[in-house]
Amino acid sequence: MPIRKKILIVDNSIDKKCSRCSQFHRHFRAETSVFHTNERPLPKNLSIYSHIVLTGSASNVNELSEIYARLHPFILRAEKAGIPMLGICFGFQAIIASFADFSAIEHYQHPEIGWTKIKVTNNSALFNGMPKKFYAFENHISSVRHLPSELIMTAESNDGDMQAFEHKTKPIWGVQFHPEYTAHHGTLAVARWLKRRVPSSWFANKHQPPKYNPAIAEKVLYNFYNASK
Repeated sequence: MPIRKKILIVDNSIDKKCSRCSQFHRHFRAETSVFHTNERPLPKNLSIYSHIVLTGSASNVNELSEIYARLHPFILRAEKAGIPMLGICFGFQAIIASFADFSAIEHYQHPEIGWTKIKVTNNSALFNGMPKKFYAFENHISSVRHLPSELIMTAESNDGDMQAFEHKTKPIWGVQFHPEYTAHHGTLAVARWLKRRVPSSWFANKHQPPKYNPAIAEKVLYNFYNASK
């Protein structure tokens, strides 16, 4: 399905520049707009966008997050407009908190980093043509305790942590893992943490698993751009 409108990427990073935003659309011939939540107001006219991607962030989804405070009303406007929306990591948690409250989000004492085995638990357009089990890269310090009634879980990790959801009736999805990470991005992220000499317990897996294929997780993005409800 050709993408005729712009893809809107909402950059939630604390830094001023999104270092991986091009990864969200590198396989698609489509115009993109990147809005940083810390630099300028998020667009009010959403009719020019075909899809919305909410990126990860080093911020937390809580009452102290200025990024979430700006993002929350935008998520509700995008839901009302019916534009397909995908939340990744922080974006995943932000959508859930917007439909529920902060009690849905659990914060860890330390990050979870590395390659994690993902298990698909329910049919979802986001996982069309993908294996029921695959590896993806994670780099987060929070997870989701429970979902509001309009969302259903579609994937989890081996530890039982929620890894994906979809809206029951609207084109809204979220994943805790990072489908935009290439093997190179994952290796760099692990190296940055290793330089800080963090404990081994912080890593889900600091070495790429033998069966790891980043193209599998990346297909989540392809499926999102081609999914509709």
